[in-house]
Amino acid sequence: MKMLISCLAVCLFISCNSASENFELCEGDLYPYYHPQLNYKGSFYAIKEHFKTHYKPIKTGNNTGIVRVRFQVNCKGETGNYNVATYSFNYELIAINTQITAQLLELTKGLKDWIPAKDDDKKIVNSHKFFAFKIVNGQLIDILPK
Repeated sequence: MKMLISCLAVCLFISCNSASENFELCEGDLYPYYHPQLNYKGSFYAIKEHFKTHYKPIKTGNNTGIVRVRFQVNCKGETGNYNVATYSFNYELIAINTQITAQLLELTKGLKDWIPAKDDDKKIVNSHKFFAFKIVNGQLIDILPK
């Protein structure tokens, strides 16, 4: 049974951490998540409401920890190259119920109103973004960064 669970975890890790098909970065640099500022239509409030409305709590398996979903946003506001990692509250790598990680990944992919970042010269650029979801007993408690 442990072998089956390990195999499933590896398969999920591989499927959640690969380059996205049909996603291309625009020509130019790929900026970090913190500069220049990437925005979302409706601000963080709209993002929070999206997850609050659509996330369904999962009560089975390991369902407490942090799920980090990292991705890239190109100059057209398109997203891709998703990467998922799960941690304990002590920031040690752990496995969290795959229903939770898959759901958070799909909900993140569903965010379609990104406003691309602009560099210091006001040129639209590619950038990174991430969310860290705090999950306690299957419930979504918080989303960072705000």
